[in-house]
Parts: sequence; structure tokens; C-alpha cells
Amino acid sequence: MENQKDLFGIKKNFLALALFIVIILVAVDIVLRISPGTLKPERGGGGKISAVGHHHQFKDGSSYYIYTIFENNGDVYQCWWDENVWNQKKVTNYKSAPLDPQ
Repeated sequence: MENQKDLFGIKKNFLALALFIVIILVAVDIVLRISPGTLKPERGGGGKISAVGHHHQFKDGSSYYIYTIFENNGDVYQCWWDENVWNQKKVTNYKSAPLDPQ
């Protein structure tokens, strides 16, 4: 008689589904705690950048802009405006630069 009340095994299927969802959530939690970059790897190349800059205006009306740009791959660039064009020069890569012995 009890089988007739639950013809499709809903209780049994619901319990299996709930258990499956809990297992998936625990697995995702473990992966994110161990290695957060696994699900969202960083892009190669420049990706994220930071910049520090300065602008100075002289009394004669001329001015200059100079920026230091840091990329997440370690590249450091110096950029400046010479009132005609922007110039850029790679200065160093801080991730691969050798340390000076002291």
C-alpha cells in the first residue's frame, strides 16, 4: 500500500537530487579554497595594469606628462608626452630582474 502513495519514487529521487547538489557544492568549495585560479585563469600578456603619473606645466605654457606603467606579467614601461606624440619605453621586468648583491 505504501508503494501506491509514492508511485514515481519522488521521496527517493528528491533525496538523491539533494545529496547530489550538496556533493557538487562541497566539491566547488574545496576547489576554490585549494586553487582559486583554477576556475578563472588569468589572461596571458598584459591583462591588468597599474599606472603612476605626473603632469607639470611650465611658466612659458609648455608642459609634460610622464607615466610609469606596471603590468601584471612584470613588465614596466615609461611613457611620456613630448607635445607631439606619446612615447613608450620598456624599462624592466620586475619578475625576472636579477637582484643586486649587497
